[in-house]
Amino acid sequence: MMKRTSKYIALLLVSLFFGSCVGEVKDKLSKAKEGVSNATAFVKEARKAEGRIEKLKSTTPLTNGELREWLPENLGNLKRTGFKIGQAGMYQVNSVEGTYKMSEEKKKFKVVVIDGAGPTGSMMAASYGLLGNFEMETEDEFKHQQTVEVNGVKAQQTYKKKTNDTQLMFAYEERFFVTVNGSDMLPDETWGMVEKLKLEELAN
Repeated sequence: MMKRTSKYIALLLVSLFFGSCVGEVKDKLSKAKEGVSNATAFVKEARKAEGRIEKLKSTTPLTNGELREWLPENLGNLKRTGFKIGQAGMYQVNSVEGTYKMSEEKKKFKVVVIDGAGPTGSMMAASYGLLGNFEMETEDEFKHQQTVEVNGVKAQQTYKKKTNDTQLMFAYEERFFVTVNGSDMLPDETWGMVEKLKLEELAN
């Protein structure tokens, strides 16, 4: 049963990211649910995903300008060295990317935020909203990957041991898809930078 569940989860995530319309996504969600027991967490999350699609579909996304205005110039001792807006435009969703660095040190921090509001964004939001809801953990000599919850945010966290790099992927307020990469940063330090981002200002 677990193998079948994993296959349906993978199918759903791919379909949601690359589906062409909301109707198709709903159909795929429905078919995925038919193949899994109603007692599984997957089915519950799939139902929630349908609700998120409907809610976000009619929500007006932030403009690229508003995302740019939100992006902090400094994160503690890290100074912003560059930014990009609208890089996810091919998917008709608005986004912002910021890179930060501490002078004369190897520490670097990069954040990408995609707004999941609007007809197309809502389909993406439904898929990445599942990221933190399935517990997992794997570890080897190179990396440690696990589901974590920090300050109420559930995320997929990957720590690369030999390079001391941390990656976080999570949905914020079931709308914003956030990807963070901390170079020469332990997980705790990377989460500290996330707190300085003040993501709550986006939701407000």
